[in-house]
Amino acid sequence: MIKKIITIIALITLLAGCSSTGIKDLVERPKVSIQDVKMGKLTLSGGSARFLLKIENPNRFPIPLQGFDYGLRLNGVEVANGNREQKVTIAGGESKVVEVPLVFSFSNMMSLLPNVLGNRSLKYDLKGSIHFPWFNLPFNRSGGTSLSR
Repeated sequence: MIKKIITIIALITLLAGCSSTGIKDLVERPKVSIQDVKMGKLTLSGGSARFLLKIENPNRFPIPLQGFDYGLRLNGVEVANGNREQKVTIAGGESKVVEVPLVFSFSNMMSLLPNVLGNRSLKYDLKGSIHFPWFNLPFNRSGGTSLSR
């Protein structure tokens, strides 16, 4: 059933590419938001974090998620990046929350460590994109947190 839907969507996409209006009235892009970012343990060698992506499908048909890529910057220094294959189908008119765990090392940011420990604060910038079969959809979230003593 899903293969038939994907085939139909691919055909619609190809046909829409030939028209001036595109697929705007036939297929709506999913909405992606970062629902939460949680910093985990921080040690002198690295740390962990996890973020939750909420993906909403406004269409009547299911949309298959293939995976995502991401990059995490702490106080302006990139500490993690990568991509992950994660196959999830989001039913029509529904949403799903996908958890993305991150593990990072401080080895590339030793110059930042005194600043983080001295100010007891951490600013993060998380960027990436969700991969669907026919397009990628970007996401971004920035924020900060205080480190407890």
